[in-house]
Amino acid sequence: EIGPDPTMAMASRIPASYQSFPLTLLSWNISNAQPSITAPNFIDRSKESPRLISEECLHPAKPSPDIISLQECPYPSFGQDEFGPSGYVSMGTQQSHCGYVDLLVRKELTRRNNNNNAQPIIIPKQYNLPSVAATIELPNKTKIAVSSSHLAPFKDGAYERLMQCTTMMNFLNQEADNCVLLGDFNMRVAEDKGIENTCGGGWIDAWKETGSNSDVKFTWDSYINRYHDGGFK
Repeated sequence: EIGPDPTMAMASRIPASYQSFPLTLLSWNISNAQPSITAPNFIDRSKESPRLISEECLHPAKPSPDIISLQECPYPSFGQDEFGPSGYVSMGTQQSHCGYVDLLVRKELTRRNNNNNAQPIIIPKQYNLPSVAATIELPNKTKIAVSSSHLAPFKDGAYERLMQCTTMMNFLNQEADNCVLLGDFNMRVAEDKGIENTCGGGWIDAWKETGSNSDVKFTWDSYINRYHDGGFK
């Protein structure tokens, strides 16, 4: 839950006296909307993938996400094409090392009382960040800055990821006291402390904040399902 003026953090600690507003966030690397190499009926599943992705994100048995962060979209308008009819607005797209990044916000949060309550954050092209960001004013008047990113890949990309995070955090901090970074960070465990302490520190890993449950540490078990041909993980 997000309340007015909490400490800057990825998962904010809210003083009890504040009127909080619950937010449901979803982040997913959809791998260019292609099925796993181990999936049955690969050709048929490829044709059905966009529909299956939107249905999984908006499954009626799960809370409807207020903000959707997508990585590896196959083309720039994929997010708006698939989620626009269900009431989401894209804050923009950006090409990463693989596909496109998108940030979608539930329409009810983007416009209230004839006011635009969600605005894209313009990231100058010279920074070459694989990210999309926006500010959103919530119904309780809390302003948040949120980003969707697909950071540099592979173990040897650690320094580049740190620089990308630092730059993105600086942009968000200029826009709001309440900041949330979403996406596929490609981080290794050894990078946690450096990322959490950068840009003034105080950044909180949402998984750690909610109990560090090992059963949900990874959203994709690459040992069970080797997504790519040849077992690339």
